[in-house]
Parts: sequence; structure tokens; C-alpha cells
Amino acid sequence: MFLKKSLVLAFTAFVLCESGFVEQLPKCKLSDNECKRGLIESALRILAKTGLPEKGIPKIDPFSIHNVSLSIPDVIDLTLVDGRVKGIKDCAMNKFTASIEDEHASLEMTCDITIKGQYKVFSDSPFIKTFSGGETVNGEGNGKVKIDKIFLRFDFDYFFQNRDGQVYIKCKNDKLKYNYDVKGKMVFYADNLFIGGKESSKSVMDVMNQNWKFLMTTFGKPFMDKSTDFIMEFLQKLFDVIPANNMFEDDLSKYARDE
Repeated sequence: MFLKKSLVLAFTAFVLCESGFVEQLPKCKLSDNECKRGLIESALRILAKTGLPEKGIPKIDPFSIHNVSLSIPDVIDLTLVDGRVKGIKDCAMNKFTASIEDEHASLEMTCDITIKGQYKVFSDSPFIKTFSGGETVNGEGNGKVKIDKIFLRFDFDYFFQNRDGQVYIKCKNDKLKYNYDVKGKMVFYADNLFIGGKESSKSVMDVMNQNWKFLMTTFGKPFMDKSTDFIMEFLQKLFDVIPANNMFEDDLSKYARDE
């Protein structure tokens, strides 16, 4: 009897959590791109703060990252050992458009993001040595990056999918394209950074902060690739667990297919 009651309570909590989230979302016409923009923005802000754990969606502001390695060949190897990303819940969705006929969508957003945590870095590349007097650069300590007003645009294909008697949105990321631009500025901080065995954190940070545009233009893509993977994974998790009829007023059955 105790087990039966526990299962009933757990199922009730599961349903209430999901329905509570869905009830906070606007319901849109397929033709209303402004409403869809607001829907995506509302979903991001709600889930960023609370997540939807019963559906496998954790809260993402702050978002914890562990042992994320980024390597720019012949330039630098960087690992964020333990860090946190803040600011996602306040991202502004500038524009969202989706064509039913072309099964294509585009999303534009602007965010203020702060990343801080423990890092490891190493480089003995000729390029870095031109800035370090020919010395190897390495470090292991605390770091922080603050990005003001980073603009992101994503273009991707999608379709409506029949699944388990419901219609869901399925993103097709194999043709995903994105671009980005920092409209504000970037500020770097790190301690315990060495050039040829000499503690040089301040001088390195001064150079990076003076040349952040060059650094972002030249070396930003691997970092943005990781960010894009995260954003699209979040969108797909949302679309995978919330039937599309909870987001749209239209009859979607005529657009959906088995795939």
C-alpha cells in the first residue's frame, strides 16, 4: 500500500510540474512569428531558473561545466576544470521566424554572459611565443570571462514529427549554420598564469583585454561551436518533451510525418 501511494504521489508531482510549466507558455498561431519569439524567450527564462528535472531538463542558470577542453591546433590547449555560466535566463530573443513550407527556422538572440571557474592552459606554439617573448605559456588557477551583448543567429531545418500519438518538433542540426558578433566588449581575468616560469597574469590579461576583438575573431569559433551545441541541445530537449499542440493553436496533424 505504501509503495502504491508513493507511486501515485510521484506521478501526480510529475504531471503537475509539467502542466505548470506548459501553462506559463503563450500559445501561438503558426503564422505569428512574434508570438513564437516570445514563446522561446519565456521557455528559456522559466527553464533556466527551475529546469524540468522530471523531463531530464536541468536548470541552466547558473549552468555548471566540468572538464570541458578546447584545443586550437598549433595555438593553445585550454580546459575549464570546474566552472559556472551565468546570464542565460536574461538572454533576449530578438527575432524568431519559421517557415512551414520550407521547414526552416532562424533564431536571433543577444546575451550578457559571465563564465568563471578553475582553468588549465598550455601553449608552446610559435604564434603564442610571438607575444610571450619566445617563452612557453602555462597556468592553472581561477579565471573569468565577461561578455557583454553577444549577438547570435542560428539557421536550422526542422519538421513536425508524429510520435506516440502526439506531434513534436524535431530539429535537424546537420545543416545548422550560425554566426555571432560581440556588440559590447569582453573582459578577461586569470591568476596563476606563467610565461617561461615567471608569474605574468597581469601582463597577459592586459594584452588580452586590449586585443579581445582580435582574439574573438581569430580564435572564437571553437568556443562558439561548444556554445551552439549547448543551445541547440537545450532547444531539442524542450521540443522532445513538450508536445507541439501545447505551444500552437493550429491543427498540426496535416504537417506532421512519421520519421
